[in-house]
Amino acid sequence: MDLRSVVSLYESAENLGAPVASVHLDTTHDDRLSATHIEHRWRALREGLAEHGCDEATLTVLDKAVGGVPDLPGPQGESVFAADGRLLGVHTLAAPPLRDHASLLPIPDALALVVDLDHQLPHVVVAVDAHGADVDAFPVSAEQPDTRRTFHGSTLHLAGLLADGPVTGVTRRRREGPWATVADQVTQDVLAAVGEVKARMVAVTGDPQALESLRDRLSPAFSSPGEIPPDLVLVTGGRPSGGDPAALAELRRSVDAALHDATTARHRAALERFRGDLARRRAAEGVPDTATAFARGRATALLLAADRDHDPQLYASATDPRALATQAPALDGDPTAFAGQAGALLLRSAVAAGAEFSEILTPHQVPDGTGALLR
Repeated sequence: MDLRSVVSLYESAENLGAPVASVHLDTTHDDRLSATHIEHRWRALREGLAEHGCDEATLTVLDKAVGGVPDLPGPQGESVFAADGRLLGVHTLAAPPLRDHASLLPIPDALALVVDLDHQLPHVVVAVDAHGADVDAFPVSAEQPDTRRTFHGSTLHLAGLLADGPVTGVTRRRREGPWATVADQVTQDVLAAVGEVKARMVAVTGDPQALESLRDRLSPAFSSPGEIPPDLVLVTGGRPSGGDPAALAELRRSVDAALHDATTARHRAALERFRGDLARRRAAEGVPDTATAFARGRATALLLAADRDHDPQLYASATDPRALATQAPALDGDPTAFAGQAGALLLRSAVAAGAEFSEILTPHQVPDGTGALLR
């Protein structure tokens, strides 16, 4: 994935020049006690941040932001960043992080956020029934201006239907009437939606005969020479404008599964390229060699496993993203030097370098679950 979408988070933190509290939490609301459980788990993380010196103003800001979206059905996670009593970002993740965790560092720890974004693709959802069709275009992520909350992936399917207002970048088109009378307009709506978000997938659900007709109409447009067409996949679930919670939940589950299949294929292809480049000595593996590649400005892509429970420690400069070392003495002359988990520090270097990112899926045999492609 392109890491430009998180550049503003790092720039905001750098401008403040204060320690950044990063919180990643499972905020799934799947029963009546979910809010209470989320609050208890947040309190445990809060205590850890306070013990590490997080100021009360920043903790108070986090108190107001953490908790997820209660009205959003299905799985969700949350990544929240704050510093110096100011909120830097609130993100609703399409899937919970592997584990709840929080950190206080001179930089954001954005790995859980980036891993979730790396599992998304811009896509269009087309839902057809006997009464008409809905065509919805979704970017990888988008902000709800009224709440300043950013929604990821399929959480966008419902975010625009919540009481807090529309979501920037999400477009919705509605056509009412029998399929025979709206087919041409729906086809043009789909093509326009694909262009708006540069969709890599079109997910279609509804009446089988209408679906076959739509496929026949779209195929010529998706076969233009020189262009990579979006994948056309069949999913299940109902029209978003229908208002049936069960049908909407099924639509989200089905689209999530299609996105998972598409991004898994992309991750496997990236890992195969990495292995090939490694054999040609155009890649680095393991934390020490990957850190060296970024420190020397040679890395063009960062590959990391999401599970960093046994992540080695690195040393970095708060002011220079390229200053990375496996031993503290290497940065003795830098008064801003600090230690942190390798994943968070390498990601910050990758963002600063304009590198790309891909998750290393498990199981794998990459040392430290860490690698880089080299220029």
